[in-house]
Amino acid sequence: MPSQSNPVAAVYDRRSHSPAVTDRRYRVWLLLCLTLTVTLSPASAAETSELAPLASKSLLLAVARAGDRLVAVGDRGHVLLSSDQGRSWTQSLTPTRALLTSVSFADAQHGWAVGHDGVILATSDGGATWTRQDNGKDLETVYLSVLFRDATHGFAAGAYGKFVATVDGGKTWTAAKPSPDEVHYNRLTAGLDGYLYLAGEGGLLLVSNDGGKQWIKSEVPYEGSLFGALPIENGRVIVYGLRGHILRSEDRGANWTQANSAVLILIMGGVRLPAGPIVLAGQGGNFFVSRDGGRLFSPWKPADFGTSIADVIDAGDGTLLTVGEAGAVRVTLP
Repeated sequence: MPSQSNPVAAVYDRRSHSPAVTDRRYRVWLLLCLTLTVTLSPASAAETSELAPLASKSLLLAVARAGDRLVAVGDRGHVLLSSDQGRSWTQSLTPTRALLTSVSFADAQHGWAVGHDGVILATSDGGATWTRQDNGKDLETVYLSVLFRDATHGFAAGAYGKFVATVDGGKTWTAAKPSPDEVHYNRLTAGLDGYLYLAGEGGLLLVSNDGGKQWIKSEVPYEGSLFGALPIENGRVIVYGLRGHILRSEDRGANWTQANSAVLILIMGGVRLPAGPIVLAGQGGNFFVSRDGGRLFSPWKPADFGTSIADVIDAGDGTLLTVGEAGAVRVTLP
């Protein structure tokens, strides 16, 4: 049985690939999850979140931009809003106490958040208020990522091959199967050129050039889990995952070049800053910075930053805004 005291690690309780690859991946993932332990009650999906004065310093797993506002989500259904580049935060109440794992905004007003217990939340006022779009009965589903291309077309993906799509802003969701394997889908991302990327376990990277109707598997030369794809420009894509693995493609995933880091830690998030640097971040407060378009990455660890990072974004003023074990933290790139 998955442990109720560690629901993030519980996603990875089943071994679905070769023993050597899976055991190594599981150990590294579990190490991170031990630092991100939360406690959820079985009825968490049906309850309402509570105002928590220290919510901005508690576990947060994802952050997105909604116009000039930043929206972060995480433990116990917490949704936090910032209008000053992450310097201060206000909390919005939500109709759940489930762990929220991902958030996506199609524009400044329309956003969605997903998480454990099959929860799908939607907002039409920039994150101030939220409503449920799931039926509240799919408590076995763990959504790990949500992505909306516009206010009507979106996707949610998660553990054991769970993937649903909507063409009406989430009023109805339809199950789909982008891959024949029941793998865990970790993150959906979109490039400015319209290409979509879906990263998952077992070195899985799926690419779509038709708005998500069809997905083609990219032959990534790595068998461990990938936790995200970061599209840059002109077909260039950076993917990242376990044990410091960083790979670069110049042709939207047709061919790959290794750009591994010497620091063998789990990389969870990435961002391209307006000034040009590419920043990846993950376990133990470790960052990796590239100033040449992703060809070379240099490790960087701020002296006063030691907690694991789940996601990173441009705060809006050139500063990094990270979310993770320590909540929301602004970090200035050296």
